[in-house]
Amino acid sequence: MSEQTYMKLQDKVNRPKLSRENINRENKQFKRVVDQYEQWCTSGGGYETRETYEEDIIDCLFESDTDGFALAQYLSECKYIEPDSELVYILDDVSIIKDSLSKEIIGKWLKENFLEIPSDVIGKKVNAKHRYNKYENHYITGIKPETYEVTVSDDINKKGGWVIRYEDVTFL
Repeated sequence: MSEQTYMKLQDKVNRPKLSRENINRENKQFKRVVDQYEQWCTSGGGYETRETYEEDIIDCLFESDTDGFALAQYLSECKYIEPDSELVYILDDVSIIKDSLSKEIIGKWLKENFLEIPSDVIGKKVNAKHRYNKYENHYITGIKPETYEVTVSDDINKKGGWVIRYEDVTFL
């Protein structure tokens, strides 16, 4: 039997990121788009295995522009297919897949690490950072427990504000 380990408040929290290794191919949104893509491809010949269709969609997930038209162009250049408006329509849902997979990964991470934002943090004064922006002397105005994020604003009475990852907040 292995020993249970618990996080300490000082421990650095490493938020998981979507990667090729942690994609759930059983995700409902992922399967739906792969099915549509496979059906579209088989009308003109298609691949031999479903994994090939899945890999094409996974490649699309990691493109910088997830617009359906841009992804159709990408597949045209890299996979040598001839896109049409139906394919563009199918690929428009890649951003929905990406969001769904990310939420799934974050939800699993929250459960595995027993992470929860206490409700008494609302109204607390904080400094925060988000990418290249710094928010000094702001207040927590809301909590997003499903994504382990809070909203911060310079006005304590405001509802909403800048969405910041909770691990990037420093209490004053």
